[in-house]
Amino acid sequence: MTAMVVGMNEIQKSPSWGTATKALVAFAAMVIFAGIILRFSEVIPLLILAVILTFLVLPLIQFMVLRFRFPWGLASSVAMLLLVAVIVAASTATGVVIGQQLQGLFLTVQRFLITLPDELARLSATSYLIGPWVIDLSQLDLQLFGEQLLATIQPLLGEVSGLITQFASDALSSLARILFVLAITYFITFDYRRIRAAINAIAIPGYTDDFNRLRIAFIRIWQAFLRSQLLIVLMMSVLTWALMSILGVRFAIGLGVLGGLAKFVPIVGPTTAGFIAALVALFQSGNWLGLTPFGHAVLVIACVVILDNGVDYFIIPRIFGTTLNLHPVVVLIGLVIGATLAGVLGLLLAAPAMASLILFGRYTYRKMFDLPPWDPPIEILSDTSEIRPRALRFWDRVRGKGSPDSERGEAPASTIEGD
Repeated sequence: MTAMVVGMNEIQKSPSWGTATKALVAFAAMVIFAGIILRFSEVIPLLILAVILTFLVLPLIQFMVLRFRFPWGLASSVAMLLLVAVIVAASTATGVVIGQQLQGLFLTVQRFLITLPDELARLSATSYLIGPWVIDLSQLDLQLFGEQLLATIQPLLGEVSGLITQFASDALSSLARILFVLAITYFITFDYRRIRAAINAIAIPGYTDDFNRLRIAFIRIWQAFLRSQLLIVLMMSVLTWALMSILGVRFAIGLGVLGGLAKFVPIVGPTTAGFIAALVALFQSGNWLGLTPFGHAVLVIACVVILDNGVDYFIIPRIFGTTLNLHPVVVLIGLVIGATLAGVLGLLLAAPAMASLILFGRYTYRKMFDLPPWDPPIEILSDTSEIRPRALRFWDRVRGKGSPDSERGEAPASTIEGD
C-alpha cells in the first residue's frame, strides 16, 4: 500500500520548466497571438465594439438585479432586447431623419469645396472696414490656401462617400456584423460573473496585489470613458441641436448628432463640427436674426466655442473626475497614433488607450528603478465593484433614500449570484 502511494506521488509530480523553456513558450505564444490578430484583423473591431456595448449594458443589468431582484440571466436577456429595440428604432423613423440631415450636411460641404476657388477669388478683391481698421485681403495668397485645403479635404470626403456607398450596397453584410456584435455582447453579459471571477482568480506569485490594483485602475479608466462619454455625447447632441435651432441654422438635428459624436474625438472633433456648422450658416439663404451670411457664421463659431468650452470646464470634470486627466498634447499624440493604427476606431478610443498606456508605463518605470510602485499612488485605485450602479443611486435619490453611505456596498451575494 505504501509503495502504491509513493508511486502515485511520483506520477503526479511534474518537473518545473527552466528559464529557457519559459522564454521559448512565451515567445511562441506571442507569435501565435500576433498571427491570430493579423489573420482575423477584420473581426477585432467587432469584438472591441461588443466589449464596449457590454460596458454600456452592464449598469442596466445590475440595476434590474439589485432593484427588482431579477435573476442575472433574465436581466441580461431583457437588457439585450431593449438594446435591439433601440437599434431598430434608430434605424427607422429617427434614423431616416438623421440620415437625411447628415446627407444634406455632406452635400453642403461638397458645394462649398466646388465653389471655394471662386469665393476665394472674390474675397481676394475685397476690403473689409472694421471700425478704424481696413482689412485688405488682396495681400494674402488665398488661392494657394484654397488649393492646399482642397488637396487635404477632398480625399477625406471621397473616403466618407465611398464608406456611405459601401454601407448602402453591403446592407446584408452590415446586418450580419450587427448580429455578430449583438450575439457576442449577449454571451459576455450572460456569463459576466463567471468571466469576472476567472479574471479575479488570476494569481501571479508575488504580484497578486499589483495585478489587482492595476486591474481595478484599468477597468475604472474604461468604465469612466465609455459610460461617461455616452452621457456627454447625448448631452452635447441635445445642446448643439438646441443652439443651432435658436440661431436659425439649417440641419439642426444633423449638426446636433455631429456635435455629439465629435466629443468622441477630443480637440479635433469639436473644431471640425464647429467649422461645418459655420459653413452651413455661411451658405444658407438667410436667417431670422437678419445678419449677413458672414456675420451669421461668425456668431455660430462664437456660440459653438462658448458651448464647447462650457461643457469642457463645467460638465466633463464632474462626470469624468480625474480618471482621464490627460494633457492636450498627449491627446493629440494619441489621436495621430490611433488614426494610423486603427482608423476611425483608433480615433474614438485614443484617450482611454493613452490613459491606460500611461498607467502601465508609470508602474513599469517605478519597478524598473526600484521605486515604490504605489507611493505616490497611481490614480483611481478604489475598487469599483463596491460602487453601486449610477442608475441605482439615482433611483435611491428620487425615492429619498440617497446618502453618502448608501452609495457604496453590494446586494447580498445570494441576490447577485443566484439565478
